[in-house]
Amino acid sequence: MSKSDLTLDDFMTGLIAGLAELDIKVVSIRGNSFYRAVVDAFNEFEPKAVEAKVRPRFWLTLNRVYGDSPDVRDALTRAVQRDLVSLDNPEYQDMRLKISASDAEMYLAHLPGSADLYVEAARRFKSAYAAA
Repeated sequence: MSKSDLTLDDFMTGLIAGLAELDIKVVSIRGNSFYRAVVDAFNEFEPKAVEAKVRPRFWLTLNRVYGDSPDVRDALTRAVQRDLVSLDNPEYQDMRLKISASDAEMYLAHLPGSADLYVEAARRFKSAYAAA
């Protein structure tokens, strides 16, 4: 994979770091609003990434029956394993960011493309999430 290739884990890292930059600390993942907002953020991110010569090596869709996204759920699990977020007990329905805005800069600096790509994706996520 070249430096311009973007994995789903890279995107999720960038989205989480972007949320940290926006000073968001907790996001509810209860229901389908979270998944819709992530997919919406990606759909806006993708053409901007391609324009910046970053090639996403994945796509995101919502399950037509359940309204969630298994790929997003799996990426979220891997973000927990990488210690970027935690899922609060007892129901694991709140995603708590474990990185600060200052930590976010370091994560964003190591991703393909500019930090602005991911912060804009986080803004779109926030907007889509609030509208749901």
